[in-house]
Amino acid sequence: MLRLLTAIFGLQMLVLAVIGLGLALIFRDGYLGYLQGLVLQDTSLSAADQLPLLDLLARGGWLVVGAILALLFLGICYDMFMAYLNSFFKQRAWNSIALAAGILPQLLSVAAILILPDVWDIVGVLAAMVLAPTIAVALAGWQVARLWREENLRNADVSFAHATSWSLRAALPSGFVRYSAVSFLMTATDYIASAGFAIYLAGDIGDVALLSAGSALARMALSYLYTPMVGVQVPLFTRVRQGEGGTLNGAYQSLVRLQLLLLIPGGAGLILLAAPALLVLSPQYLDAAVIVWILVPALFAECLLTTAHNALIVYERLAIIVISRLLTLAVVAPLAWLLPPQFGLVGVALAFGLARVAAGLWVTVSGMRLLGLRWPWLFSGRVLAATVVMSLLILAVRGLLPPLPDSATLADRLREALWLLGMSGLGAVGFFAALRLFGGLDPQDKAQLARLKLPLKKWLLRLV
Repeated sequence: MLRLLTAIFGLQMLVLAVIGLGLALIFRDGYLGYLQGLVLQDTSLSAADQLPLLDLLARGGWLVVGAILALLFLGICYDMFMAYLNSFFKQRAWNSIALAAGILPQLLSVAAILILPDVWDIVGVLAAMVLAPTIAVALAGWQVARLWREENLRNADVSFAHATSWSLRAALPSGFVRYSAVSFLMTATDYIASAGFAIYLAGDIGDVALLSAGSALARMALSYLYTPMVGVQVPLFTRVRQGEGGTLNGAYQSLVRLQLLLLIPGGAGLILLAAPALLVLSPQYLDAAVIVWILVPALFAECLLTTAHNALIVYERLAIIVISRLLTLAVVAPLAWLLPPQFGLVGVALAFGLARVAAGLWVTVSGMRLLGLRWPWLFSGRVLAATVVMSLLILAVRGLLPPLPDSATLADRLREALWLLGMSGLGAVGFFAALRLFGGLDPQDKAQLARLKLPLKKWLLRLV
């Protein structure tokens, strides 16, 4: 394991060194000039607002380049540590760290904006972007170190010097290159069908801000709902394949039912409360609500469909995965060319949202055909019916929400946020009450839910 990790880390550091050299010596001035041009072209920014941004890029451009390189390095370490934890079935540690990694950037960025004076808030947000993954990497590294010490105690005769006497061919296991190539393809296509790439299709920096705000709200809610399920899927399918109990279709249906329980009502609630939630942030982000309305169905549906993708990965049906990734490119390329000129930001969101759903449908249908997976239609109907009840309840209560004035203070926004939080809680209670009335969870799903590390789990189990 040490030989393998050393080989991978060395190759990644080599690639990172090339990228860093290119940014520092070749692309720095051109990239920073491109960013300055975006700021100057944005008519929604006043000269007073443009000045600190231009000053940061002119005098502190090295901070931007350094932050990019730091994020790349931290991403390499984070992915390696998390893959190690996942390989040893440390789902609770994996889920806790992934949840922290999803929450910390938003919390630290908001803290930087609220606490620091206006002159330093941009630099503070930049520092928060680096500090958040640093904390996540430290947490993951600490868990890996604990696991490593436990393994070494059981294998005390293996020394580091012996473990590092290797050749590259001996360090890489059979099928490593093939599997890594598929992983690189998945990473590349995930980025192309993402908001990070879609911003290059936006008209100006104002559109970039709206697209980023809408997609960030959708992805943040999705990470809170979906993260507890991520670290469970591959280990569960792996144990089924190794014959440690259960059937593949039984495991698949249990995972899908639990995801339906979280994602369907969560997505519906976010769609209904997106506009007031964005008003809490700033009135200028209200137009990003339409982005949330498009992305929530697409991204939440993709997560449900990705369960079959993970089963196909475990059972090494890599040809199906490659086709799904190529299908993503085949869908996003024409849609990104046709839709944005006609529909603007809505077209941009539709392009990468539909591409993700298309790939998810392919792997789900392929999983049904090749692995005998079956969708839990009856439970899906129960969840949808309970979601309708929840949505009607939220719509009725939303009309009583006090309007937020244009000149709202921080206290006004915090009060509005508490109202929205209370409305979300009321909707959740209505959903689970209706679900229980319609039949609730199956016993095996309750047992699976009890094994997950979720907030308020005991209360949730009583409701369902």
